Amino acid sequence: MSDIDTELTDQVTETQESKTHFADGFPKWTAALPQTLQKDERMKGFNTPGELALSYLGLQDKHNSLPQVPDKPDGYEFPAPDEGVEVDPNTEKWFRKTAHGLKLPKEATEKLFGEYNKMVAGMTKAQKDAGGKTAQKNEEMIRGEWGMEYDANLKLVEKGIAELGGDELEKLLTDTGLRNHPAILKAFKQIGFEHSDDTLRGGTVTGGKGEHTLDDEYPSMKELPDRR
Repeated sequence: MSDIDTELTDQVTETQESKTHFADGFPKWTAALPQTLQKDERMKGFNTPGELALSYLGLQDKHNSLPQVPDKPDGYEFPAPDEGVEVDPNTEKWFRKTAHGLKLPKEATEKLFGEYNKMVAGMTKAQKDAGGKTAQKNEEMIRGEWGMEYDANLKLVEKGIAELGGDELEKLLTDTGLRNHPAILKAFKQIGFEHSDDTLRGGTVTGGKGEHTLDDEYPSMKELPDRR
């Protein structure tokens, strides 16, 4: 194509565009739009209403294909936890509210919560395994120290715990993993031992005619045996 032909083609194109566009570059069809949209710069990219409609429909299809956010936090459908795994209702409620506030998509949030539960279950199992090994080690240690008196001393431990706190203390020690700690067992064994005998320990009393023993003051009472 010669330079003359190119120039003529450009002139024809310019003439055609001038028939469909205003001098400022806006398509003439935009005159039918509300006044607030007639001079919207984005309209310059669409020569006809059909081009605008196709663009809108394409964007709508793309939007509909994107992961959707539920209308409400309850719209998330979390999978049932694995057998033996307990889900804290307060944690689930917080997860729903937080995910919805962050506008996280439904499918991704549901998968995330499932993975979170698996992680917590794994951590819980690891803690129980570690606690079980520690409890076994503690038992072997105290059995070695108490020997033949092991069973009898355990009964004293139970009595000591019952005397000081009962079921509430028992639960606290168990929940914290201290129930089988050697130091705790020794302490409560001694408490149970001392609470198992209602007589008084021997000692001296001052005053009156001078120093004398409790046996002198209360001859019917026997001294407690030495600490075990």
